[in-house]
Amino acid sequence: MENSVSEKGEIIEQPLLMVENDSGEGTQKGGFRTLPFILGNMFLVITVTSALTPNMILYLMNEYHMDIITGSNIINTWSAVSNIAPVVVAFIADSFVGRFQTIGLGSVVTLVGMFLFWLTTLIPQARPPPSVISDNICRSAGMFQLFYPCFALAIVAIGAGVIKSLSLAFGSDQLKREVRQENVRALERFFSWYYALYALSIVVALTCLVYIQVNKGWALGFGAPVLLVLFATLLIYLGTPFYVKLKPKSSLITGLFQVIVASYRNRCLRLSSQSADILYHQKKGSTIVLPSEKLRFLNKACIVRDPQLDLNPGGEATDPWRLCTVDQVEELKALLKVVPIWLTGVVAAINISQPSFPVLQANTMDRHIGSSFEVPAASFGIFGFISTVLWIVLYDCLILPVASKLTGKPVHFSPKERMGFGLFLSLLSVVAVAVVEGVRRNIAIKEGHSDDPNGLIPMSAVWLLPQNCLLGFAEAMNAIGQNEFYISEFPRSMSSIASTLLALDMGLGSLLASFIISTIDNLTKRGGAESWVSSNVNKGHYDYYYLVLAGFNLVNMLCYIVCCKAYGPCKGEEEEIVEEEKS
Repeated sequence: MENSVSEKGEIIEQPLLMVENDSGEGTQKGGFRTLPFILGNMFLVITVTSALTPNMILYLMNEYHMDIITGSNIINTWSAVSNIAPVVVAFIADSFVGRFQTIGLGSVVTLVGMFLFWLTTLIPQARPPPSVISDNICRSAGMFQLFYPCFALAIVAIGAGVIKSLSLAFGSDQLKREVRQENVRALERFFSWYYALYALSIVVALTCLVYIQVNKGWALGFGAPVLLVLFATLLIYLGTPFYVKLKPKSSLITGLFQVIVASYRNRCLRLSSQSADILYHQKKGSTIVLPSEKLRFLNKACIVRDPQLDLNPGGEATDPWRLCTVDQVEELKALLKVVPIWLTGVVAAINISQPSFPVLQANTMDRHIGSSFEVPAASFGIFGFISTVLWIVLYDCLILPVASKLTGKPVHFSPKERMGFGLFLSLLSVVAVAVVEGVRRNIAIKEGHSDDPNGLIPMSAVWLLPQNCLLGFAEAMNAIGQNEFYISEFPRSMSSIASTLLALDMGLGSLLASFIISTIDNLTKRGGAESWVSSNVNKGHYDYYYLVLAGFNLVNMLCYIVCCKAYGPCKGEEEEIVEEEKS
């Protein structure tokens, strides 16, 4: 059994769990030794999928002769599928298959999808013929040529969605709950460093893999990721003997619907102000005795009217669609309570779901470092993720310790505070994009590049750093805060769903981004005018487009403040408030 020392100097037992084998003997399973396999698999898969997005718009426009709107919509739809799929995957894994089996299958599916997409670079018939500039001939892609890469990307999205949704939950399965109870900040640190590794994978993607795509060609650029996914698949299976593999339980989604149906069917029951006058159906071994007073109408779902008719001899409900447990009711309440706050994260995700324009913007600017090296346009997003990792390290290792030393007591910012600050920084990043783009566009026009969207202008790409850094800081604050908020507020039985809500935010944000850009395109090109989001970035008005996004973000931040006040204190904050009042 391994041990470590907590901040208070206490010895904390490391999680080497005892799991009975078929003979009834105890075997050591789980622990931190399993995390290299799980996180290594996640790191490689996220590296591969993150390397697809930056240059994808250039690949689709140059090889498939698409305009920026069509290409952006394909990329946003692919991103949405890869982020929404985890919700369905979490339900299947928890209810039927199990997390380990699902992660293994997801790795194989990702490998197949990447191999199929790689073939688009090797088979000439999978792409339309090259454009003949001299004769002004440029054939668009046929039906099969459009379907094949989209089908391959869809398979990658589903497989990668599995890894995104379950790596965090499966890693948590390997750790004992006692570790988090002994060390108050262990949960926050776990999510922080998990997300740091996630961000680091994107940094590797935007440097190494994007560089290969730009300088070595599409065949090698999309072929190298196939080998990485193959290694990721082997890696997750190498740790098989050490994993804690929890058996799938009854459907949580079904239980949530049962509460809705039961509360409606029992709508005529009266709720007494005295809880002692009502008999509630409790789950065996549960510590929750009474339902909470919030959303009281749902409490009718767990009221026992007649114990002889409503319960069988084993204490279970004879009709689970008329009588639910208190735990089921509280699970649904936890989900409904966070919905307003969760929706504010969808708007913030729109800012991240803008992969196409930043590449085209950087492509027109001076990207040289020294006289010989030129940074690929698609690699400028790396500075956002470097900022994310940098903030996580500084926050955990410098800001909090220094603040605690100065105040003489432990300093900790709540998840809601970090989420709010992240929304504010996200707003600033969008404003920065609009300002820089306005300056860039004016310079391009003055230099005579109105009709040449690829013409280089005398403006350093260093001007793109502030917007990328602000977005990176915003992501570090908001995303980690969201993960900790959902995991902390939800019952333990809902940990998989809690870990997928952030991904669902990103998926819906991608769909909304696609809808917004299409709507603005249709509205602004009426009457023969040039669209704000034209494929020619020098004729378009992307500065106006980002100002519209800034307006959405401002309204969203105000809504978040209102939702936080309506939500009230989080778990554990009420006790802290009482202690502060006493002191």
